[in-house]
Amino acid sequence: MLLSFEDHARIEMAIATAERATRGEIVCVVTDEVGPYAEVPLAWASAAALLLSLLALVVAGVAKSFDYALGGWAVAQLAATHAAVLTALTIYALLQFTVFLTVFVVVSIPPMRRRFTPASLKRLRVHGRAREQFFERGLDRTSERTGVLIFISLNDRLAEVLADRGINDRVDALAWSDVVADLLAGARRGKPADGIVAAVGRCGRLLTEHFPASPDNSNELSDRVVESPRL
Repeated sequence: MLLSFEDHARIEMAIATAERATRGEIVCVVTDEVGPYAEVPLAWASAAALLLSLLALVVAGVAKSFDYALGGWAVAQLAATHAAVLTALTIYALLQFTVFLTVFVVVSIPPMRRRFTPASLKRLRVHGRAREQFFERGLDRTSERTGVLIFISLNDRLAEVLADRGINDRVDALAWSDVVADLLAGARRGKPADGIVAAVGRCGRLLTEHFPASPDNSNELSDRVVESPRL
């Protein structure tokens, strides 16, 4: 489990408390990481191998190797150095493969992969996963279109708050930035549940301001915290 049973209970209590004062519906989804980012080690390894090729060309240019290899050599001389050239090419190929494999293995180590994954790619993947969860959890099917998804990816250290159309018509999108800040503050302290509880409370206050509870206030969506493992 990503969160303890006690954390689940605290968050579910916070959701229930927030929803008693509003017609809005809050769903919390927590994941460890939105994806394996399998292309990241491959991209860095390929870049390193290509960089080695460029470096070899630069070194050859500085040493005037092209001049040496092609500048007026006779056929006999070229034939005499065939074995040396073949050896050099073999060494280069092995070196390039070694560089590729080494970088691939190092960047594949989870902490290293997270460090070398571009922030823009993380944001894109987290946003996409949050949208998937929004529709999968039925937040687009509440009676007044007042569903709000609170989504956090712990290892990515990123969070999203997605609100349905009914809420977006009344609440400025910038209002959710403080909710996201609460989520990330808890994650940075190593206490994600504290951040989620604070975010739920802030979200509930925003919803109460624009969608106060009605006499027939019903709970349309479960208050249970959803743990969604990495795809």
